[in-house]
Amino acid sequence: MVTSRLGIAPGCRVSLQRNRTLNILQITTHDTGRHFGCYGHPALHTPNIDALAADGVKLNNYFAAAPICCASRASMLTGRYPQSNGLMDLCFGPGCWALRPGEQHVTHILRAAGYRNLLFFFQHEVATHELGRLAFDETRAMSLPGGGLPPCDAVARDAADFLLHEAAGASPFYAQVGFFETHTPFEFGGVQPDESAGVEVPPYLAGDDPIARRDMATFQGAVRKVDEAVGIIVDALRRAGLESDTLLVFTTDHGIEMPRAKWNLYDPGIAIAMILRCPSSNLTGGRQCDLLLSNVDYLPTILELAGVAVPPRVEGRSFAGALLQGDPTPVRDAVFALYQKTCTRCVRTERYKLIRHFDMGADFAKLPVRYDQMLRKRLTGPVELFDLAHDPNEFADLGGRPEYAEVERSLSSMLWDWMESVHDPLLEGLLHVPFYELTMREYRARKQ
Repeated sequence: MVTSRLGIAPGCRVSLQRNRTLNILQITTHDTGRHFGCYGHPALHTPNIDALAADGVKLNNYFAAAPICCASRASMLTGRYPQSNGLMDLCFGPGCWALRPGEQHVTHILRAAGYRNLLFFFQHEVATHELGRLAFDETRAMSLPGGGLPPCDAVARDAADFLLHEAAGASPFYAQVGFFETHTPFEFGGVQPDESAGVEVPPYLAGDDPIARRDMATFQGAVRKVDEAVGIIVDALRRAGLESDTLLVFTTDHGIEMPRAKWNLYDPGIAIAMILRCPSSNLTGGRQCDLLLSNVDYLPTILELAGVAVPPRVEGRSFAGALLQGDPTPVRDAVFALYQKTCTRCVRTERYKLIRHFDMGADFAKLPVRYDQMLRKRLTGPVELFDLAHDPNEFADLGGRPEYAEVERSLSSMLWDWMESVHDPLLEGLLHVPFYELTMREYRARKQ
């Protein structure tokens, strides 16, 4: 049974706000997981994000549908799993994945509801040259004068300028703010290592050595810069008098670029942060929600909070009732995720994680190149099984053990059911990825 710590007395009902003037301001970082002070990482200097959590609602059990940027963000902003929306991996580069024709992004839905949609720098739902497929009315902070990617403080200043001078117009706005940070190189934008509160080497890494400590110190500096950028935006929202009627969302797309995190279906790859605040909707007070949730649930939730109809093809499940009514009833029994490059799929419940491998050759081909001395990955069978209550770092594989046969059978059944429900193409065989099809055009032309 899932227990919610939303801090609302049992039986207390808070009516859902259906205010079409509710603004939505979404800030997303890149490759950060849950590495913030308010998520139990005291070496991270994040006073602004921590203050937002102390004044809003923090999700503690929230997971990405994929440990890679494009697939995760597309699931979040279409409310549909990668197999359903078509974006199963990266959307840029030659012949890569793309949203299927007709897929509705949050901007399409909100534009139809009368919203003004703005993009501040970073999105990963379509390739840059296809940005017109989305329904942004304006794009800002896309590059520095003279070219180059803007660091998060520059993006934040552009967003702050909009809030202070333009946002109080007649139309409600949806502002999607994307930071490049904390993607590698961690020193991007002039970041300096931050060791002011020590250096945390995550326990899921296989060792604490000078290389790991150096990189984690620089990562901590990138997180510190992100926090300062968030502070710029939050301060502008307050000074503009827009705090009360703006749903402010701070979230991340997947885990950090370290072994066993990004590109992996272990928890460090798919565990992500989300903090929401909106005083007029009672999303305040430093409350916490422990319900098991997926970022595919994000779109229907914010639409319900804003009083906008949820399209019928959305696969995510709204948790607005949990946020506003303190309803402790589980929204879902499990979350699901994929990583297409390694042909892996997973199901995670409150206690157990099952990862199924469909192509071990592909699995080994995508091993990170850094920390070779820590990457002595053992061979696994088709299934990995972990008891998260006793093994939160997912080191002890229980797959194939007789005493866990029933758990493995139950989780496998859930995973197969999910794959069927989203018409997972792996059920028909290993995929010809878009890059393969691009390459084969030359061969077919040769045969003509």
